[in-house]
Amino acid sequence: MNSHLPYSKFDRQERLSIWDQSLIEKSCVLIIGIGGTGGEVAKNLSLLGVGKLILVDMDTIEFSNLNRQLLFSKADIGKNKAKIAKKVIKKRYNSTLKIEAYSDPIQSLPYRIFEEADIIAGCVDNFLARQFINEIVIELCLPLIDSATDGYFGQVQSVNPRKNACLACDSPLPPEETRLLSAPCTLVGTPRIKEHCAWKALYEFHTMNDREPDENSPDDVQEITNLANKFATDHQFPLFDTKEIIQLVLYHVPSLITVNAVTSGIQSQEIIKTLFINKMKLFKKKDQKEFKSLIRAQRFRIPDLTIYSALTGNISSFNLINDPDCLVCGNSSIYHQTPVTIDVNPKLKCKTIFTILKRRFKKNYIGFRGNFIIPAEALIESILQDGDRITVSSLDDDKEKRIRIRFNKKNG
Repeated sequence: MNSHLPYSKFDRQERLSIWDQSLIEKSCVLIIGIGGTGGEVAKNLSLLGVGKLILVDMDTIEFSNLNRQLLFSKADIGKNKAKIAKKVIKKRYNSTLKIEAYSDPIQSLPYRIFEEADIIAGCVDNFLARQFINEIVIELCLPLIDSATDGYFGQVQSVNPRKNACLACDSPLPPEETRLLSAPCTLVGTPRIKEHCAWKALYEFHTMNDREPDENSPDDVQEITNLANKFATDHQFPLFDTKEIIQLVLYHVPSLITVNAVTSGIQSQEIIKTLFINKMKLFKKKDQKEFKSLIRAQRFRIPDLTIYSALTGNISSFNLINDPDCLVCGNSSIYHQTPVTIDVNPKLKCKTIFTILKRRFKKNYIGFRGNFIIPAEALIESILQDGDRITVSSLDDDKEKRIRIRFNKKNG
């Protein structure tokens, strides 16, 4: 019915100067984390006409998500966020969009998924995932636009590998990690502040139950609260309520849909701008000339860090200085190495990899993929995928190498 209209669905944005819709339609964006900001970014990019989205989130939809994550409904509770988002976006916003959804932990995704993307949108809520994404983009030289929100505040950080600071340059320790690092000495000692009682309670829960608490279980939350209040009473601190425990030890930060909307809007715009800059050569010559003049005049730029305050309405932008000694992007970073490719039979055990490395480099190695140690007796295909890159550490001199795994059934 609309095929006879004299203008396209994207007519209003195509009227903008230095706008190339075909460039957007040829782009692929990998969005990691499909929650309050990630879901909004996915919706925005689908409506802008991005050609392909890859959605990744291992979490399931909870009732508390529904007031700020508009892709989900009550009927979706308990289902995977990425898979439901794929279905809703395709049906509601852009039926021609190519879209893939993965419910796996990002550390177990094959490298081909990252390599397919033109840019990564980081919308995760924990340090380990953010750390892994940061390492991936530095190694593959992929741009990253990362976002985070906390209560009335939101921030967006741009990482352009080898040109500006990475996420590890200005924040070597995450807030929750900083808190926990101060806790171990108090786990068996005397709590010095009220929060130490909560950490002792979490430690006690682990000891008693031999598992992590289920943040969706009222019984687990109440058990930790009771333990924390026992320690608080013993050491004359004020008592906790369950909301404090959820926020402090289970890391449920306060969240507002309005802050998510502003933050995800900024993030989406920075993604489009980054795509335009990185693909400038594909612009028409006239637009290319105008684009370059805007960049030279600082009228078109991508700030390293943008912070939004809902309390004041201020949006502030900053440049970040990269750290030459940064372990991830610094001068001696392992992620600047060209990986050594080795051929392995996926049906063999992982110890085959270390045998090959020992033969080639005359050293003993232990290997890591993401944050996981590779078990020597496991089958290669159960741990790794074709094209994966792993870090191996020499047991003889502590030197590390990056290894690219290539499956070859004739090998071994």
